[in-house]
Amino acid sequence: MKKWMRNLRHYLVLSIVIALINIFFITPVLSETLRMLIWGEYATEEHQQKFITMVKEKYNIDLKFKITFADSLDCFFSALRGQQADIVSPTHQLPKDKRFQLIKLNLVIPLNMKNIPNYQHIIPVFQRLDFCSEKGDIYGVPVANVPYGLAYNTGLLSKAPESWNIFLDPKYKGKYSISNTHYEPNVYITALMMGIDRKKLGDYKTLNTPDFQEKLRQLAVNTHHFWGGIETAEDLKGLVFATAWGSSLPQLRKMGEFWKMAEPKEGVTSGIDHFMLSHTLKNQPMLKRIAEEWLDYLLSDESQLYMARERGLSPTVVTVKKALTPEEILEFHLDDPTYYERQRILWPVLEKLDRKGLRRLWDKAMKQRN
Repeated sequence: MKKWMRNLRHYLVLSIVIALINIFFITPVLSETLRMLIWGEYATEEHQQKFITMVKEKYNIDLKFKITFADSLDCFFSALRGQQADIVSPTHQLPKDKRFQLIKLNLVIPLNMKNIPNYQHIIPVFQRLDFCSEKGDIYGVPVANVPYGLAYNTGLLSKAPESWNIFLDPKYKGKYSISNTHYEPNVYITALMMGIDRKKLGDYKTLNTPDFQEKLRQLAVNTHHFWGGIETAEDLKGLVFATAWGSSLPQLRKMGEFWKMAEPKEGVTSGIDHFMLSHTLKNQPMLKRIAEEWLDYLLSDESQLYMARERGLSPTVVTVKKALTPEEILEFHLDDPTYYERQRILWPVLEKLDRKGLRRLWDKAMKQRN
């Protein structure tokens, strides 16, 4: 009996010692969730899992992603104001848009660039933009350059279109598609057709002329059909050319149609999707750091290669060249240091009256389609 009691005491002491070791010397596994509101698939499930594994090994944190896809320009503002997202991916012209003022209203927070070393590899002109910076602080990382480009079916056009004016050629009536959701770029490319100064693409007073209205009417009336927020392979299949982000081109190739992006002499208007951190992370230093490291991962060669090949988006880092073929390097102009300044025209931050005016012009053109 005494021996049994002695063993019991030893067991209890040992249990207490083990419990104390667990409390004081073994770090408990924490669980964190990053809520993202983004335009599209910026990382595969495999890439997400790779990052989650890295976080577990580095910080002993079980990370989860909760991803919601954006469906409108104003959804980022609503989500940030309602504390419903930790990471957002607005296009470059939105953060300082007077409707939203994401930086001025402190809805997003400055980035610690020490946690984003891949930022130094971003195409220089994209680093100099002030759309997502304020007083020396950087608030956004440019992850993808998204051109509202001119895509053409190489099986039906042997030569790439040289100008946006191909949309006004009567022989292509009913043989192309454009977006109806993104009406502003439709206005911009019509302005480019007319040779209007790039700096005035969003100036309603400059655009509101009978000649401009007629060309915009032709663009709207003669389209075969409209695609929505992001074009799909089915939207473009069988057509001669279309406006496109380029995300449908890889899938079209799998369907047997080989489409390419043309380089109109007037230039190509485009957006740059920036990843920004919500004010919800302001008092969460560890989760903020993990979020910044996620942004850094999106700038890695592995991630940028996926976006180029699988999503058809222009990379924003120059180091991805070593993973691309010579043809792909040429396609994305990564060996031409002045290309993006010469040929890519970033969408302007519109004033309220200009935005309403552009909407009025587009609505008028659409009414004549009926």
